[in-house]
Amino acid sequence: MASTPSLFDIPNRPQPARRRHAGTALPPRQRGPWASLERVFVVALVSLGTPAELEAEHLAQALGLTRFEARQRLAGTPPLILLRTKDAQRAKSLGAAMLSRGHQVVGLDLAQLPPADAQVRVRDFRLEPDALVSVAPNGAEQRLPWADVLGLVHAAHARSDQSVEVTRERKFSVGRAVMSQGLLVTKAVATERTTASTEREPVVYVFHRGAAPWLLTESHLRYAGLGSALRPTRLENFAALLQAVRTAAPGAPYDARLLEHRAALSKERADFRGQQRTSDNTETVDLLARVVLQVLLRGPRP
Repeated sequence: MASTPSLFDIPNRPQPARRRHAGTALPPRQRGPWASLERVFVVALVSLGTPAELEAEHLAQALGLTRFEARQRLAGTPPLILLRTKDAQRAKSLGAAMLSRGHQVVGLDLAQLPPADAQVRVRDFRLEPDALVSVAPNGAEQRLPWADVLGLVHAAHARSDQSVEVTRERKFSVGRAVMSQGLLVTKAVATERTTASTEREPVVYVFHRGAAPWLLTESHLRYAGLGSALRPTRLENFAALLQAVRTAAPGAPYDARLLEHRAALSKERADFRGQQRTSDNTETVDLLARVVLQVLLRGPRP
């Protein structure tokens, strides 16, 4: 009977021998400078094998939650982050227990993954027969061979902006006028007005061997690299680029489950007065994209 792989094993699809290109690339399993970071383990649910109501009781016992809290953690469309912990054994125990009940879960050791700021955020690019080329403003180039692409995860980043505008004015006050015998006839009145907006933007994570993913972001890209395929609108150009990448890397699996996923807005910033607040889900989506990649690399469930 074959042994079960560790929950935190990161599968790597067999690849043809690497060709050498200009510059130095990380070997497939080499850990970068992020490996010295404090280790955090994540357990994510990909799909439930039993009704959520039944699993909620088990999850509540495993994590020390109430059943209501456990149901809340299981609410929504998978993938869902169930646990983030520095305790490796706790993460492995939860993952193993859920696997034994027929659920599909993924475990990640964040210390083995590159941080978000290591991603290559593509702006100008060229599509070459053997590679996607990212061109920096100073003319420096990075190449991503099509043969090295492991998977494409289509997702959406969401951003919420909330602003509070306070207007102060003085208005006539009958009460103050009477009480002060006409000496004070106005009072200060503050009116607060709150406005909020949420924007969603499509992105594609291009995962490849040995390094941080390349990120294609609809509004950040400049599409001259499409050449004759250039379209009138940004949305059309983003779709054309995605199609070009998929055509050039036909062996790389593609997944769009995160495109409509409502990942929680988690990272919040406020101005010094607290009157302008901005939150986004980029950090959560970065992590969920990693979860989806592991599902793609493991292939269909037996």
